[in-house]
Amino acid sequence: MSQQAKELILQQFVRALRALDEAIVTDSGDKKSRDSILLSYVFTFEMAVKSLKVTLAELGLDVPNYASAILKGAFQARLIDDAGSWEALRDRRNLVNHAYDEVKAVEIAAYVRQHALSHFGQLLKVLQT
Repeated sequence: MSQQAKELILQQFVRALRALDEAIVTDSGDKKSRDSILLSYVFTFEMAVKSLKVTLAELGLDVPNYASAILKGAFQARLIDDAGSWEALRDRRNLVNHAYDEVKAVEIAAYVRQHALSHFGQLLKVLQT
């Protein structure tokens, strides 16, 4: 992959993270706000994983193209330092498919508000160095 393509993926991660941050900051507690958080969270998680995959390839590590394998490779390459937290982020991302369940949606959004931005922000710093 070219350096230009890698930069494009990283820029998409940055934009997704900004959108998630905005969704959290402007959260009014209603269903529409919560849905905005969940959708932004899915986009941000997916772009984080794509950014990790590209970085791992650049480091010469060929990992299968699915989130848990990429996260495992990223932990081994020391791109992320807390594999358990990233697995929890992945689990919540997968649970968004069940956001039609109000209780689950509220629980996932609360988790995202409390944990996601710090992990994504830390990863962004690592990838930008």
